[in-house]
Amino acid sequence: MNDEQQKIWNYLNQNATGYDNKKSSSEIRDALDLESGGPTNEHVRDLIRDMIFNHGSLIGSLMFKKGYWIIINEQELENVINQLNKRADGVRERANVLQKNWDNRDE
Repeated sequence: MNDEQQKIWNYLNQNATGYDNKKSSSEIRDALDLESGGPTNEHVRDLIRDMIFNHGSLIGSLMFKKGYWIIINEQELENVINQLNKRADGVRERANVLQKNWDNRDE
């Protein structure tokens, strides 16, 4: 992890263990004096995404439930995984419908 990611990891471990203690990307950004990278804190979100993909971090987040936290039990893990799978299913469905619309278009 780079220095910013280590700061995020330490912050989450001290302030955001478990879903009930989740912290928004804005809270993380402000607490650690990180750059935002844009209106939705893309820089912070990118750092956290990399921590999950490349550094074995168990950091949870749920769509429409602003915040990140250290996952502390299997129920929290299941909730995150289920939501990710639902989002993936929705994206696949949209792709399939677009393909169907393309195939059925009037030329």
